[in-house]
Amino acid sequence: MEIRNIQKTGDMHYLYLPTSWCREHKIRSKSKVSIEQSSDGTLAVSPQITERKPKHLKFNISEDDQEIIHKLVVACYINPVASFEINFEKELDFTKLLNQKRLISLESVEIDKKQITCHGSISISDPESLLKTMARKIKNMIVVMQNSYDEDLIERYEDEIDRSKMLIDKSIISSLTFERTTKSKTIDLYYISLISKDLERMVDHLIRVNSKETEFLNSIYDVVDQLQSIIENTNTLNHKIALQFIKKVSKIKSFEVKDIKSYDKERMRLSLTTVAEVVTDWAITKEIEK
Repeated sequence: MEIRNIQKTGDMHYLYLPTSWCREHKIRSKSKVSIEQSSDGTLAVSPQITERKPKHLKFNISEDDQEIIHKLVVACYINPVASFEINFEKELDFTKLLNQKRLISLESVEIDKKQITCHGSISISDPESLLKTMARKIKNMIVVMQNSYDEDLIERYEDEIDRSKMLIDKSIISSLTFERTTKSKTIDLYYISLISKDLERMVDHLIRVNSKETEFLNSIYDVVDQLQSIIENTNTLNHKIALQFIKKVSKIKSFEVKDIKSYDKERMRLSLTTVAEVVTDWAITKEIEK
């Protein structure tokens, strides 16, 4: 941290901006900066953002592997593009591609014989809200699993959680690529991305847990509930809250992997353990920022 003296001329108070910062962001005599005051009294000075127009991407490929095509489509979708077009040398059977759980929910993506296109994909400016939504949907999914076990509804929740994760990726990549202003700092975007990734992994195994595993499902619900509270109050996150969350996660016992069921539960525990580690890292960052 660098300490600078405040200058005063008449009723005006001012300070000099660091030369290195001005050089890095190409700040000159006629440049403009934005000033934002937070609730804790911090004053943030940011370089004026030059709006860059998203590109239109067009690919001509000879690939016919459905899994590879799927990965390319998702990569195009989560990046900040105005539109994309993927053309194939020959007409493909897209039946398997349409069954991919992460592709069917992508809005504006059209598949037609030898071409996949997307025009006007959405842009999300608040990934933290999406992370809150993920936590709420996971809790709702667990309630449905325990009460009615409506398979269609559970699958719908899983699809929506996957979609929230993709929109978080899209929002973060867009923010970092075009340096757009979001409600979250760059370091917060980093932690949000890590947490959403492990939550999605956890849900991939959660959907296979037997509804009769009441004690286990309750323990998962309690952890996600506490995580949701943390996400909703990140401004107050500190090491004490993080340690409480670690203790909550540690109450989920480890499982000796003997079959698919025990494997799924152990993978869920490990995913939440990783989330607890990320929350702790985030908490220490918050402590440094104070």
